[in-house]
Amino acid sequence: MSQGAVRDRFPGGGVYSTFLETMNITIRSSCRLVPFVCFFLCIGPAPAEQNDGQPSVDLLNLAEGAVVLSQSSQFNEKWAALLLLDDTAEQGWCTAEGAAFPHQVVIELDRTSQLTSIVFDNSNAQEDSYPGISARRIEVAVSSESSAGPFSEVLEVEAEKGKKSEFEFPNGTQARWLRISVLSNWGNDGYTELMELEAYGRQLEEEASEVRVSGVYRTNFGLVLFAQEGSSISGCYDWDQGALTGNLDGRVIQFEWRENEGQQIGTALMVLSSTGDQLNGLWYEKGACRGFWVGSRAAPGERPSCQLQHEGSLQKSLRESGRAIVYGIHFDLDSDRLRSDSEATLQEVLNVMEQQPELALIVEGHTDSTGDAAYNQDLSRRRARSVVAWLVEQGIDSGRLEPQGYGEDRPVAGNETAQGRALNRRVELKRKP
Repeated sequence: MSQGAVRDRFPGGGVYSTFLETMNITIRSSCRLVPFVCFFLCIGPAPAEQNDGQPSVDLLNLAEGAVVLSQSSQFNEKWAALLLLDDTAEQGWCTAEGAAFPHQVVIELDRTSQLTSIVFDNSNAQEDSYPGISARRIEVAVSSESSAGPFSEVLEVEAEKGKKSEFEFPNGTQARWLRISVLSNWGNDGYTELMELEAYGRQLEEEASEVRVSGVYRTNFGLVLFAQEGSSISGCYDWDQGALTGNLDGRVIQFEWRENEGQQIGTALMVLSSTGDQLNGLWYEKGACRGFWVGSRAAPGERPSCQLQHEGSLQKSLRESGRAIVYGIHFDLDSDRLRSDSEATLQEVLNVMEQQPELALIVEGHTDSTGDAAYNQDLSRRRARSVVAWLVEQGIDSGRLEPQGYGEDRPVAGNETAQGRALNRRVELKRKP
């Protein structure tokens, strides 16, 4: 996406400004000068560990399917409530100037979960410039019925000024929706900030509720048309002749976007609300986070000018750019064993190869940077071989396929955040010369 595209996503840029006005978000000068907001979206803390040494999972995270449904106010898109879920405390939620308490945000978890603790992070709040701006008294209410409640209050705590605070939930606390209410701050009359939220526990439902992505959404890149077949996602949008292809895992959408006939390529991670009407997401280009990609269901009859091609999205990507990122091929944890939910995506690759007998592909395995680099290299190679083995079992000549493993060496997003790591765990196909 062009530099112009980046500029247009922030104040004064037209498309994003119009979108935010539609969503009743006021755009003003920032609380502070933040010229590199997209950079801040991409840096975050190292994953915490449980007592058994395994990485613990933050349920209040975009990569885990959490989505902000509403907020009482926010200063502008650089200080959006969405940033409470981006896995970094470098940027966060700032209220509108003079907004009255309580400040509230309602968040939907991927599925009903038993919660053990919650973290309120004020560690990068602007205490030097705006003394007392950190959130102080905070109430947490939960619901397992709907985003509208009824909500039950389970915690009222005092978060530390300029620091990170963790609090335990009462035993047996279960929730699908959380309502976070900031009741006071540490004395600032103009603004209140909260930089990041984390929540830990375990998911109770085996699978997230199914949603249908198909349809048109009004986003900060204009109207986007999504089409869904099984877990496979394709789509188009008018911005620079945009097209996309990816996979739906629960309510998390991971996809590759392409513009200007494949001259510009990147990735994105979005979360769709359980009602299917709100999208929270971030987009990446050349391995770096570039900004938000957010939206809501378009009004009936609204459609972009673009048309979905009869040619398959995977086939189109290989034709335009000679390669394609494939999300939807999944493996068992720390293993090269293909999961059963990979079948639909593998079948799509098989169909392309059967339709084009002359097509030969390099199958690349890629991992995130968690763990040892040499091990990741070997794991990615073994995973690529598993994909090749599946295709050969279906009748594809092994001479048309070459497995390669790159481990963590070629990221398409930052490994510092959960959403970046999720995008880096992928299979890529490259047309052989």
